[in-house]
Amino acid sequence: MRPLILASGSPRRKQWLESLSLPFEIMAPDIDETPDEAEDPVSLVLRLAKGKADLIAATNPGRWVLAADTTVAVDHHTLNKPIDVEDAVRMLLLIQGRRHEVHTGMCLQRDDEAYAFVDTAEVFLRPISEAQARWYVASGEPMDKAGGYAAQGIAALFIERIEGSFATVMGLPVERLSALMQELGLLKSWIGMPR
Repeated sequence: MRPLILASGSPRRKQWLESLSLPFEIMAPDIDETPDEAEDPVSLVLRLAKGKADLIAATNPGRWVLAADTTVAVDHHTLNKPIDVEDAVRMLLLIQGRRHEVHTGMCLQRDDEAYAFVDTAEVFLRPISEAQARWYVASGEPMDKAGGYAAQGIAALFIERIEGSFATVMGLPVERLSALMQELGLLKSWIGMPR
């Protein structure tokens, strides 16, 4: 069976697939990630994950394609990747000292056969000062992360607790993905794991 196609340029998603020993190749789609007017965060990540998978599957018939998209939500605000340093600081100050949600939409697709869902985790950040937020942003770490932080990096210093999947916060709900792949018999085909 040919390797899975990861429709993402995310290094974190790549790391997850490597850690699961899945054979895969990367084909990052070029897709407009601008939210539709009044689109809620759950609908946004589901639409984008499906759109990415569909785009890559259309040019790779018979191949399994995995796509995902992640966003952060607080008080009806959707926080995607910061556009600049000040935006990253703004996001951190908005979510500090409170709970917010991280939504990751995922789609596993082969031709017209598609399995898609959204997984949500709640993250609680400790209170941080503006000086701490600026110190963190100066590291460069938050600039390509939804919500302006990386839970697996320096931002772990600010996290009080996570309720739900840490993998979802990192951008790929591997618990649900592996269960789906097992159900479809893909893990047996790719890594020899018996059903």
